[in-house]
Amino acid sequence: MLNKSEKSGTFTFLWAAFHVVLLVLFTTSLFFYKGFHFDADLFNMMPSPLSKAASIADKKLNGESARNVFILVGSRSFETAKNAAFTAYSELQELDGKFDSIEFYSSQNTLSDITDFIHKWRFNLLDEKTQNLLLEKNTQKDFADNALAKAASAFSFSGMEHIQEDPFLFDEEILLNYEKTVEKSGTSMQPKDGVLASKYEDVWYVMISAVLSKEGAALGSSKNAVPEIYRTCLKHENDDVRFVFSGVPFHSYKSSSSATKEISVIGTLSLFTVIIILLFVFRSPLPVFASVFSMLISISAAVCAVYVFFGKVHALTLVFGTSLIGSCIDYSLHYFINWKHSVQLDTGFKIRKSLFKGLFLSLLSTEICYASLLFAPFPLLKQMAVFSVAGILSSYLTVNGFFIFIKLPSKEKRRIPLVEKFSIKLFKNKYGSVIFKCTLFVLCGIFIIVNYSKLKIENNISNLYKMEGRLKEDTILSYKVLNYSPSSWLVISGQTEQEVLEKEEELALEIPDNFLCTSMFIPSEKKQQKSISAVCAMDVQIVKEQFESFGFEDEEFFLYNDSLKNAHGNILKPADEVPESISKLLKMLWIGNVDGTYYSIILPVKITDALFYKQLAQKKDGVVFENKSGDISASLDYLTKLIFIMFAAAFAVVFIVLKFFYTWRETFNIASVPLLSVLSIVTVFLCAGLTIEFFCTTGMILVFGLGLDYIIYKTEHNQSRTESFAIFLSFLTTAVSFGSLALSSFVPVHVMGLSIFTGLLVSFLATVL
Repeated sequence: MLNKSEKSGTFTFLWAAFHVVLLVLFTTSLFFYKGFHFDADLFNMMPSPLSKAASIADKKLNGESARNVFILVGSRSFETAKNAAFTAYSELQELDGKFDSIEFYSSQNTLSDITDFIHKWRFNLLDEKTQNLLLEKNTQKDFADNALAKAASAFSFSGMEHIQEDPFLFDEEILLNYEKTVEKSGTSMQPKDGVLASKYEDVWYVMISAVLSKEGAALGSSKNAVPEIYRTCLKHENDDVRFVFSGVPFHSYKSSSSATKEISVIGTLSLFTVIIILLFVFRSPLPVFASVFSMLISISAAVCAVYVFFGKVHALTLVFGTSLIGSCIDYSLHYFINWKHSVQLDTGFKIRKSLFKGLFLSLLSTEICYASLLFAPFPLLKQMAVFSVAGILSSYLTVNGFFIFIKLPSKEKRRIPLVEKFSIKLFKNKYGSVIFKCTLFVLCGIFIIVNYSKLKIENNISNLYKMEGRLKEDTILSYKVLNYSPSSWLVISGQTEQEVLEKEEELALEIPDNFLCTSMFIPSEKKQQKSISAVCAMDVQIVKEQFESFGFEDEEFFLYNDSLKNAHGNILKPADEVPESISKLLKMLWIGNVDGTYYSIILPVKITDALFYKQLAQKKDGVVFENKSGDISASLDYLTKLIFIMFAAAFAVVFIVLKFFYTWRETFNIASVPLLSVLSIVTVFLCAGLTIEFFCTTGMILVFGLGLDYIIYKTEHNQSRTESFAIFLSFLTTAVSFGSLALSSFVPVHVMGLSIFTGLLVSFLATVL
């Protein structure tokens, strides 16, 4: 007869309610987030810069550059390169919806737009050298005579259309200064025959630049523009023509497609291997179908939970999800081993009752470890935590609320031959396992102490993504051709835009490398007023004689004076209308007002001494130096140390929880296993010459939860051959999942897989031996 608790459908109700609520929330989220979003960008899984200013600048620059692509078409003949570039450009224009903009010809209107703009603001934009010439009485006449000489020659750069309003050729001075600024601070590409071109090692390169649309830049989407760009351009490549591809989207697509393929391969192989193992053990398809059903339900629930909370699912979260195959199947295995072999348990409710304490404590300890990751200030870790917590809970509820209704085999079929033959007993007495663990503790401890100087918590973002093949060659070549690769920048902040511009101008005097900043094109009000004052300081007689020298009437002289008077109250600001070529730069350099504070970016073309910039920023108020690679690595170092702290906290909580159910001796015995696994991981990484980094420590805390499962099950059923076999089978299936991750070429996945597999192996051995 079944007692009241056995008849209770509480677990079944919880199982149904949990999955129905998740499904409803997920469906609602699809409408709210406008479809399902899959994220495979390597840099999106990295932590943001720690400071607010750096974070704002990072978002701004990434927003501007993340969709920019550059295609260089090279040939020893300029005409050949230009014609091939034109053909590719024409075909790329036909790709519907892939680009927000695509450019091939250098703008014919650019120079006229800039000269008109400069003429309008000619009194405001004079550089310091010209200002000093105008402020000194003894150099004013020389300046005026030089303007006359330029006007009389054939080498005037700005043209003579505004000469009646500008007899001192201020336009010429400003335009030359702008030209030098852009030339020093931009790429090596220069206008040639209507296009942008550069010659490098006797090869001409013509540039096509484009900005991908949001649809064209979408990762994990069949509408991504990168494969279309390759397909369109590479068919025109031959012995005389070489295409060079540069830009973040090409790298994002490469890492995205590689990660996606590995997810498919690892997941498929792991699942297929687990199915073969289960078929071999149970000799029946029912436990296999039920276990696979449990895995698929768990992973689906985990994906739904992540999407509900975050609005997207990262590729690395799904890669980690393949390891959940081994974790989720643990509950199923313990149930079906007894379902198939434990004849004395003649109902599903009795099987559940015999396993309940072990399964519950396993769930509790594992969920505590995974949930601790929720406190990390890092979205990817939070995704992994939600994924794991939801997936494990789903599997637990499936076993307890659904599997109990699966009909048991007939008594004569309830037998697993492997269980009867199974034995892992290397020690003849009860102290053998204690000796084994103590020996391993001592050996690992001694090795770690001896090699302590090599023990480092160190992350290097550059090691996480390795360029290979054609893309690596293109990246190196494009850098040499363009001579432009900004990777670090200074972020300026202030209470007003004028304060920010003045700080830029002050810093500009100390920066040793070529760079771009807003104040190069839009000076501070202080500097503009000084420019206007310098023009006003010119001797009236010299000004009048200048107009007479050009043969102008008094009317032009009076108009000039009126324009100069009006300039005093007319200051150029970053928000004012500027030519398109300058506007493009300002969109990247000027951030503006964010929550009451103004921000801008000084962008060096290349950094010759990062330490100098770091020290420069430290001694200036409101200045932050952001070295993206270094800052992300530093953030990962911080998170790695934080994970160790969370590990210690999770260990303390689990220890206290276990003490409520076990004696001191049993509690210490259980707690020793995850600690031993962590020491073993550190030892293996030291032996392999690897640093203890973020993905390694993430693996540690996951092993901490998984390793506890084995020792808890063993403690609950110490003399049971059936449960010992279940632990072995559980380890085997989990090892397949995590072992496959260790074979990945994707560095974060490989490191995490190696860490988890090592810890699991040690946990298993420490449990069963």
